[in-house]
Order: sequence, then C-alpha cells, then structure tokens
Amino acid sequence: MSDTLAWRLGHLQETLVRENAQAPGLFGEIARMEGLLAETYRDRVPYELLQNSDDAGSHTVEITHRADGSFVWRNDGRELNAADIEALCRSASSTKQRGDSIGYRGIGFKSLAAVATRIDVRSGNIAFAFDRDRAAALLGGAPVGSVPLIRIPTDIRDEEPQPGVAFTVTRSATGTAFGTIDPIAALFLRHVGRIVTTSESGSDTLRIVRDAEPGAPPGDGGSVALHGDSGEARFAVLRHGTATVAVPLDSRAVALAGVRGRLACFLPLQDEIGLPVVVSGDLLTDPSRTHAVVADASTRQVLRDAATAIAEQLSTPGAPTFDRLWELLLDGEDIRSALLAATDTAAKVLLSALREAMASRRLPFSYSTLVLEPEDVPILFPQGAPAALYTARNRASARAIKATLGLTTFDFNALLAGPDVPKVSAPLQTRLTEHLTELAKMHGRRLSEAERRFVESAAGPATEEPTKEAPAAVVERTPPRAPSRGEPLSEVLTRWRAAEEAARQYLNARGWDLRDVSTQNVGYDLEGTQPDGTPVRLEVKKVDRPDARFAMTNNEMSLMLGTPGGYYLAIVVGDGRYAKLVLLDPSREGLTRERVCRRWDWEFTDWARFALPVE
Repeated sequence: MSDTLAWRLGHLQETLVRENAQAPGLFGEIARMEGLLAETYRDRVPYELLQNSDDAGSHTVEITHRADGSFVWRNDGRELNAADIEALCRSASSTKQRGDSIGYRGIGFKSLAAVATRIDVRSGNIAFAFDRDRAAALLGGAPVGSVPLIRIPTDIRDEEPQPGVAFTVTRSATGTAFGTIDPIAALFLRHVGRIVTTSESGSDTLRIVRDAEPGAPPGDGGSVALHGDSGEARFAVLRHGTATVAVPLDSRAVALAGVRGRLACFLPLQDEIGLPVVVSGDLLTDPSRTHAVVADASTRQVLRDAATAIAEQLSTPGAPTFDRLWELLLDGEDIRSALLAATDTAAKVLLSALREAMASRRLPFSYSTLVLEPEDVPILFPQGAPAALYTARNRASARAIKATLGLTTFDFNALLAGPDVPKVSAPLQTRLTEHLTELAKMHGRRLSEAERRFVESAAGPATEEPTKEAPAAVVERTPPRAPSRGEPLSEVLTRWRAAEEAARQYLNARGWDLRDVSTQNVGYDLEGTQPDGTPVRLEVKKVDRPDARFAMTNNEMSLMLGTPGGYYLAIVVGDGRYAKLVLLDPSREGLTRERVCRRWDWEFTDWARFALPVE
C-alpha cells in the first residue's frame, strides 16, 4: 500500500498541510503570488498546456469545451509520476531541464489559476484535484482567499488506468475561455502531430506534418505543413546555431507569419522581427512569456544566428529557399524603418545582424538600376540571381533593400566596354539606350565609344530614309563650362538639363564639394561636404513656386529621420531669371508635412518660411 502513487500523494498532502501549520501566513503569501502570476499568464493558458503536452511526448492533444463553461484538456503523452505531481504543487518547481524541453520553469501549469476554481487531474491509475474549498477545509477552515488553488492535492483516489494526462477545468466567473489555438504555436513543437478542438459548434483539427529529409544540406531542416479545416500552410525550416527559422512557402503561411514576421520561444511571442518569417529559439522572455528580453545575451544570439541562416540562403543561388526569401523580402515592408528604431528591438537586432552578414559575403549578383526581363537575368548573372529583384513591380522595394543590405550596383558601362557584349533582350536594349542617352544629357557629356556602339547596334539597320538631323542619343557636344561663383542660378539652369546637376554645380561654385549619387538609389541625390567641411546629403526637388507642394517617399523620410542635421532638401524654385535655390531641413520642428495615403508619401505644404536661400 505504501508504494502506490495514491499513498505518496496522501503523504504529500499531509506534508503541505504541516508546512502551513509551521509557517502561518505562508500559504496566504503563496496565494497572492499565484494571483499575480495567474493574471500575467491569463492569455497564455492554452499555450502553456500545449507546451507541457509536447514536453511529455504527446502525439495528440484533445481540447473539449463543455456547455457549462468547463473544458477538458487531454493528451496521450507520458503519465505523471510522484515527482511530477509534487512539482505541480510546489512554487516554480519543475522536473524538466532547460534544453531538454520547451518549458522548465515550473510556472506554466499554474497559469490555470487565472481561469479555474477547480482542476481535476487524471493520469495513469491516479486521480486527484486542486480545489480551494477542499484545501481550506484541510487547513482547519482557513479563509478561502488565503489558500492557493494549486498547492494541496485533494480527492486523491485510484482509478482505472488511463493513458496520458487529462485536466478537467471548472472555470471561475471571471475566467476567460479560449478559442482555437494560433497555428504558429504548433510550428516548433517536437512531438505533437494533431490538435483537436471540440465544442458545441463543431470540431476543428490541426495536423502538423514534419518532413526532415535525411542527408539534407547543413541548415536545411526540412519542412513543416500545418493542415487545418481552413486550409494548408507550408513552411521550410532553416537551422543555424541556436535559431530555427520557418520560411512561409504559400499565401496562408505568409498570413500566419505576418508581413513583419513573428518571434517565438518555441511558442509564439508578441514580438515582430521585421521580415515575413518566424524565428524561434531558447531565448529569454519577460515574466509574462509574451515578449523577448532583447538585452539578454541568449536572445541576441538567437537573433544573430537567425540572421546568419537567412543571409546564407539569400546569398546562395540554388539554396532551398533562395528565391522564396528574396520574394518575401521584396514583398514585405521597408526594413529600414525597423533599423531606425530609437531603442533595440527584436527586429532591429535581427536586421542589423542580417545587414552585417550580407556585407561579409561576396554575392554572384548585384542590383540593377534597370528592369530586367526574365531571360536577361541568367545572361547578366550566370552564377544565379533572384529574378524578383529585377522586376518592374519590385523597383521601389529593390532600391530600399539595395541600400539596406549594401548590394553593389551592376555596372552596365563595364559590360559595354568588354570585348564580348552579351545579347540581351530587346526591351532591355531599349531601356539601356534611353538610360545611357539620359545620363549623357544630364551630365553634359558625349556618349563614350562603347556606349555609341551599343546604341547604334540596338537601333538596328535603318528601314526608312534617314532624317537630316542626327539622333539625339549620339550627338556630340562640348560639355558646358562650370559656373563661376557670381553666376545666377538661371544661367546654370539653361545649361544643365537636370535640377540635380544644376544644384550640384551651383553649390560647388560656392565652396561646396558635392558629387552626384542619384543613380545609386541611396535615398538622396548629392553627397559631400559643405564649405566648412561638414558632411552633407542633399535630396534635390524642383517646384514652380514657393507655395507649391512636393513629396518625399517613405524611404526618403526614413533616411532623413535617421540622419537629422546632415540631410537637407535642395529645392530649385521656378525657372528663368527669377529661379532660386533654397535649402530646407525636413526634420525641423514645426515644419508642416502630411501623410498621403494615395502613395504613402510625405507631402510638404507650408515649407517656404523654413527654407534658406543660397545666394
């Protein structure tokens, strides 16, 4: 009799009652702590129970919601032993070890105190309950409010053997019910393969299918498919160091991950990571288990390892998720906004690490200032390149990613100067011809010999009688002279087609040292130094009059906010003899700007009174 589990629980009950008599007030303090803990974990109840079920090696979890408000949680995992039950009764006690299981703090089960007045437990051939009224009676009629719910096991009895563990939870008046479990919670489980939720309205089944290919390349963790009544969501799994990364492979998976992605400590947290993927690892969370502690070394290591795994895929054509990750990156939000956060967030730490990891790799492809046709990509980048990076649809996001990840820009001039110029598609020939011609006009120079040959070859043999005037693309003219210091802006504008170049020449004649970077898509047009040597970046705008509106893109605004004081707008106002160049600090306090939902641009209205003229 003394060897039975029921006898051991009876002995544990006596021990706990004796402890209360020896330390009056102890249970009241534990009850207060339980209340605080339960309130903190109120929304985590199903996830904590799911975590415990997975740690027990369960393959199936069944959740039944009853009409009276109670629910039954049942799993087919390992049965409870005496040590497990004592760990449930003790505060912050657990039989699990960190690294061997998802949970190990001994807190998760006690989250039930937030929603329950009674918990009936059955496992193997033992049954018992946690009940405040019964526990108060065992303590000699102690006030119920001073007795913790999950402390003294009551109603201990032997039962017919039952596999796994079942909890029947009688909800309190203030206890909230939970609906279906977020499928992301199943993504990083180790054992559970089926979660069945049943209520009066019907039943919902979530199946988790894991596929880890034997002999897969390093970092390739196979795939996970989540099959629910509303559809399937498939994820590829990457592993590196302490991190696991789930990459959405279809639209439903993207919807679950979210455009800014999710962070998980095996179970989902409320942190976003700036990319539409899900990252999990053994990181430190706050007491509520809802947010990661970003300052913690283990958390930062998980985020750095995740960045390394993602960078390895992004930089390796032919890698399992190479094309898919580029598609997700280009379809997502501008990652520069997360990098400009004032404090460290999970997104900022991960994206900063990704930028460093990409900068350390030598990529076999580069950013193109021109849209490429699908057939052009393998011609220009024979070692492989992400086709999504070069589409017209992704031009804006490609520029942002180029600036953020430090991609080099493809040098079309070097291509044309080579001995064997590859045959590209007709649309690209047209775009490149227009590009070369526009650059020559903007900088007031002649086409180079290589550029001339390409333009002429792209034009093909003449089919009509040639006109008397030579094509503008190949007309040679003497570059305009640089303006003198006293020359008015109107004269400079007559010689320079582009406002960017006119502003550069005008300011350089007044002691500035600026170079044109407008073709590099870095978020501004000119960079260099002011007359006093201070570094500066200028975005050039052209307006007809001082009360005209002009817009800044969200990318330009993000860059400006990240470099206040060193980023200015150079605004060319008007034409002819009354043209003026003014400088404007777009971060200046009081400057009116409006968010325009039409294009998600920032539009400046009452700006003229803040601008400084350059004479």
